[in-house]
Amino acid sequence: MNRQRHKAPSLRPLVGLVVVVAMAGCARPSGLARNAIDTGPDDAVLQEDYDPWQPFNEAMFDFNHDVLDRWIVKPLATGWAAVTPPIARRSVARVLNNIDMPRRFVNNLLQARPLGAGRELARFFVNTTIGVAGVMDIASEFHLDPSEADAGETLALLGVGPGPFLVLPTLPPTTVRDAIGRGLDSLLDPLSYLVTTPFFVGLTRSIVSAVNERSLNMQLYDNVEESVIDLYSAARNGYLQRRHQTIERAMADRDKEWMWAARDEAPDTAHVTNQVVTVALEDPT
Repeated sequence: MNRQRHKAPSLRPLVGLVVVVAMAGCARPSGLARNAIDTGPDDAVLQEDYDPWQPFNEAMFDFNHDVLDRWIVKPLATGWAAVTPPIARRSVARVLNNIDMPRRFVNNLLQARPLGAGRELARFFVNTTIGVAGVMDIASEFHLDPSEADAGETLALLGVGPGPFLVLPTLPPTTVRDAIGRGLDSLLDPLSYLVTTPFFVGLTRSIVSAVNERSLNMQLYDNVEESVIDLYSAARNGYLQRRHQTIERAMADRDKEWMWAARDEAPDTAHVTNQVVTVALEDPT
């Protein structure tokens, strides 16, 4: 295998790398300028994948892959996959997603997306009751899909710029804004309020999530490492582009929820036009 930066981040959540690397290979068209997307509040894509701390980031990326992923996460994921059937591992992922509802609910409210917040509540109620604490995703059968709302996205919709790209030990790729948002979201973890050592609860949950998601995507990880020459750049570019698209969707959803307000303020042009036509027809001159 060509080992020219065949790396992957680990821990919270490890599957994020799979998504961004896959997108880096298929979502960025060949020859497309990085500043081709010029709408929305998130200007990370506009800044040539802004990475002024690249030496530090690459060192952290190497540590996450060569130490954490290779010697801890991947062996644990391999063992977990060997003793646990896929249906059970998918159930674990659904339970963790269900527990994460407060983060999505609060951020939907802060983003002025009340319908999105309502869907999160309805989804949580359905999956917690009928879905047995989230083991089954019954809510999706009723088209109650989860959002991706988080504090970093909320800050973006409030006009906060992404800042430099950033990689930290044990964490997936991020930006300064999204790293701050991740810290704020940790305050919304319900498990942290049920025990006296919330740090270890959060750490344990992150490890379980990372190992479980890694076990569900073993072959995809291998394929990515084999096919991508510079995985650091692929993860960076893919993360920034995916993040831009996620924020664009959040803006579109917010605007869609408030379209009724814009319609109420707009003049009834059709009614005015009909009145003008009627007067013209009745006027003999």
